[in-house]
Amino acid sequence: MNRFRSVLWTLAAVALALSRPAFAADEEKADNIVDKARIVIQEMMRAGDKQLPEDLIRQASGIAIIPGMLKGGFIIGGAYGKGVVLKKMGDSWTGPAFISLTAGSLGLQIGGESIDLILVIVGDTAMDAFMQNKFKLGADLGLAAGPLGGHASAAKATSLKGGIYSYSRSKGAFAGISIEGAGISSQSDLNKGYYGSTGSTPVILAGKVSPPSSGQELIATLNKNR
Repeated sequence: MNRFRSVLWTLAAVALALSRPAFAADEEKADNIVDKARIVIQEMMRAGDKQLPEDLIRQASGIAIIPGMLKGGFIIGGAYGKGVVLKKMGDSWTGPAFISLTAGSLGLQIGGESIDLILVIVGDTAMDAFMQNKFKLGADLGLAAGPLGGHASAAKATSLKGGIYSYSRSKGAFAGISIEGAGISSQSDLNKGYYGSTGSTPVILAGKVSPPSSGQELIATLNKNR
């Protein structure tokens, strides 16, 4: 019996040792994604007339940022990227929680490029979708390419009446983009690597855990748009 217990303890120790490098890699990857998301938001705020509407950001229930999403295609196009989602809570934000986006053809030409993607989430129903492990954009929610300009009209900003406005940025310029049918998945491994205590997106977006310093900096950057 003692020998059996000794073997179990040895196996447990080996498993823990093997998991530490993966955990550290997830932590570093997650931190890097958050830093890139913050840079995207900072550059968005400096984009002048081509920036996302401030009114739309203020009334949003949440925002998702996928920096450096790869899109490309040869006959059949596609896109893939990892990013973060944050939830508006009062006058500030909770999160970030980690997500991935996978899309089929986006009408791409032969070749490829890296783009930054921002999803402005309007209404509780749209925000609740991000609490799920997986869902498709446009399947159960309104989805539209977002209007541009620092102060879009209230009619434009509220015309969706609950759903998602999508924006892409390539070569420094923001533009609306259609991503109907793209799949969003939560990334529990990155959540766990970043927070250590939980991999649950609902727990994170409920504000039950405090983000590391990079997440706090991202939230501070978003708060400048209040």
